[in-house]
Amino acid sequence: MKKRILTPIFLLCSIPVFAGQENPGSAPSPPPPPPEVNRTVGAVVGRWSGWMTAKIPGGATEKFPWSMNCKAAALGAGASCTMEGHASIGDMAQACIVAYDPEGKAVHYMCVTSMGEVHDHRGRWRDATTIEFEPLSGGLQGTPMTETITWTFADPGRMTTRSVVTLQDGSAMTFEFDGRRD
Repeated sequence: MKKRILTPIFLLCSIPVFAGQENPGSAPSPPPPPPEVNRTVGAVVGRWSGWMTAKIPGGATEKFPWSMNCKAAALGAGASCTMEGHASIGDMAQACIVAYDPEGKAVHYMCVTSMGEVHDHRGRWRDATTIEFEPLSGGLQGTPMTETITWTFADPGRMTTRSVVTLQDGSAMTFEFDGRRD
């Protein structure tokens, strides 16, 4: 019988203690992010559908459906994107994070692909509609290569991307996506 009485008394006595504590939800808001963060996230967030055109040296140009689905991530500090399509070589996919780094003053586009590639592209807004990424050196099937990427947002509902992969022998593979925001 004593246990039953002590529990309600403890709860009643502790209400003033907890009531006096600040509500964690009322803490001051962090300062707003730099405009480039919102600009970058706002440019890519959404579901994009369109066509990827692949031009491979020694092969025919191929056009296939491609989609890109980006959602705001980390409370709007970046975007988490999935991309996928089906080409003649089979299904292709990648998962990426896109974010503007206020300290380094650069847009990062970090991805892992279904073909086993891992990239971290770094770029800058060239003008009001275009992000240019620095050439990224790496390897492709054991051979050195360099990839250069440009993204253009002609209007809020259209995105075009161009990736040029230059191989050691100087030949280049080009991948161009022309997408519309659904």
